[in-house]
Amino acid sequence: MKLAIIGAGGVGGFLGAALKNAKEDVTFIARGKHLEAMQKDVLHVKHPNLDFCQKVDGLSLDEFAKENLSAYDGLIILAKSNETENIAKILKPQIDKLNRKPFIISLQNGVGNEELLCQYFSKDLVIGGLVVKISAHIKSPGHIEALGESHVIMGGLSEKSKPFLNDFKNALEGANVKATIAEDIRKELWRKLIINNGVNALCALLEVKTGFVTNHPKLSQIVLGLMNETARAAQVLKVNISKEDVDEMFALIRDFDSIKPSMLVDVEQGRRVELEAICGVVIKTLQKAGIDAPYTKTVSYLLEYKLQQ
Repeated sequence: MKLAIIGAGGVGGFLGAALKNAKEDVTFIARGKHLEAMQKDVLHVKHPNLDFCQKVDGLSLDEFAKENLSAYDGLIILAKSNETENIAKILKPQIDKLNRKPFIISLQNGVGNEELLCQYFSKDLVIGGLVVKISAHIKSPGHIEALGESHVIMGGLSEKSKPFLNDFKNALEGANVKATIAEDIRKELWRKLIINNGVNALCALLEVKTGFVTNHPKLSQIVLGLMNETARAAQVLKVNISKEDVDEMFALIRDFDSIKPSMLVDVEQGRRVELEAICGVVIKTLQKAGIDAPYTKTVSYLLEYKLQQ
């Protein structure tokens, strides 16, 4: 398959490297010093099951938009959620002209990326998804370290995406990445948001890894409070999230290797954090239903204040 990874940072760089190592044709879309390092030298990805050190095709998003996008089977977005609309605006003029259009797969954090993409592209082309059980970060430009099993869960918004989904699933499994085609991708996205809202902002606020808050006798209760508010927001939107889902997600992150979640890494590196895509969606969804979100508001507002200092 011919694929592009839009946002070839930690997780994106790992997935792209795994696919390229399995002989898939992959273009890596990045920016800044990380992109410069890939263009000048090679991409290094270190994972227990992958030691990747190869020359790759690295482009900026603007450069990529000038490519022949009809040659691509899929464009996989792994950029921050706050970049989704800009990516869509840049790619739309080129994609609109094509007779053979690539599928657009969002594997980003948060919920709502798919709905936003559907404002720019046909829902027949848009696929929602997430990556779980993997932690990957840029350690230095051109160097990525990853840990975990890696599992891609995805689902189309239209029956027309089924052939592509099957082909992409086979490509991922050929790259030693577990892949599942979900019947209800909205539920899976909210299940991941339970984890993200449960630990991301709290770990960034306290500057600690996930294992510290999930195993602390008192802080773990805050994590559960954050997770329960996420589940309540999902239920407001008629997404079938249960107490069992919350318990499962809590156990998953508690038993996973203690890691720095993406929001903590962003804070450390001075990057914009995904507060709106993770905490904001829970707060606003509950507010519209007349329900308070005290755990999420407290942690989110404190982190926002901290970042403004």
